[in-house]
This record gives sequence, C-alpha cells and structure tokens, in this order.
Amino acid sequence: MQQYKLNVENRENTGRGVARRLRVDGKIPACIYSKGKSRSITVSTVAFRELNREIAGGAALIELTDNEGKEALTLIQDVQLHAIKDTVQHIDFFEVSRGESFVAQVPVHLNGEQDAVGVKNDGGMIDHKSHEVEVRCRPSALPDFIEVDVSKLEVGDAVHISDLPVLEGVEYLGEPDQVVVSCQPPTVVAEPEETDELLEVSAEVPASKVKSDDERASESKED
Repeated sequence: MQQYKLNVENRENTGRGVARRLRVDGKIPACIYSKGKSRSITVSTVAFRELNREIAGGAALIELTDNEGKEALTLIQDVQLHAIKDTVQHIDFFEVSRGESFVAQVPVHLNGEQDAVGVKNDGGMIDHKSHEVEVRCRPSALPDFIEVDVSKLEVGDAVHISDLPVLEGVEYLGEPDQVVVSCQPPTVVAEPEETDELLEVSAEVPASKVKSDDERASESKED
C-alpha cells in the first residue's frame, strides 16, 4: 500500500486554552499513542487537509516526522470534528512497528451496485450494512480498502465477513456471519384504507339530504 508523509511539531503545553490558540494559528492539536505511551504534537491544518485529500477515505500508513527529526509510522485512530463548523478539532495517531501485526479498520468499497441482479430484475435495493471491517495484518499488508463485487446478488442474498476476498497477510476479525452488504426486496407502500371508508360513508348519504348553498341561505332568512 502507499505510504504518506506528514511533518508535525512536538508540544509540551496542553489544555483547552492551548488547543484553542493552536486552532486560531492554523494548527491542530494531536497525540501519538504507542504501547501505553503518548506524546502531544501539532499538525498544520492545511497540511492535514491536503493529506486527507490524497488518502481519499482509505486506510493509510502515515510516517510522521517531528521538528527534531524523529519518525513514527502511524495510523489515524480518531479525528474529532467540531459539531457545527465541521472543522478538525483533534487527531489521535496510533504508532505501529514495522514487521509487527496490528489491528485496523479498513473501508469496504462496493462494485456493481446498479448492475446487481436483484436490483435490475426485481427492483431490490443494495443495503451496505458494514462500511468498515476490522482486520489484523502487518504494515506492509494493510489494504487501502476491501473491494466487494455485488453485481451477482439477487434479492435475499448477502455477503458476510466469511465471503470477503482473501488477501495475503490479512485476517478478518469480525464474526464470520456478520452481514457486510445485502440485497433487500423493494419497499411496498400500502395505500391508506381511510379513503375507501370515507367514500363508502359519503355514498350512504341520500341525495335529498344534501342542500345547495341557495337553499341554506333561504332557510337562514326565514329564521
């Protein structure tokens, strides 16, 4: 898989006030976690935005280099976003060791959704239940994403963890019968019964009981 690079800066001061000032200065507070230890760093907002554009939502190994020249091979473990502005507030990186297995979440990409047999022939719908799957592998074997072909799915069919493609050096950790994607039958909207009932009630009213506006106006004058 492709490996990315990102320059970071070490920081000693922590806290909400420090984090707020960093964001104003165009930086993102972050941490690197490694085997029970952690250290605080900052990342350029612009540099991280560009990195995200390159990664395009896939699983990625990122080599961080701090201002002292120290390097760390990492995965993005968590990104905290502002609830309203949708801006990055904090990033957690997880350090991995070359040659050692680790656990990661890998995106699942679907192929052939519009051409699925159940969709084209029976009006079914593709239901993508698991957008990520958990895997164990070494850094060199980490896939960008897991590709699943759904073009042959008929209504009622499903792809489980056990059906995912075999990738050398990659172990799927979810339950084998966990559904990743399925083809659901078309949704049938039942027509309301109230309309028919109202029509039946209206039909039972004798025509002689229905008065015109002129008749009602005449009766009002007589009163």
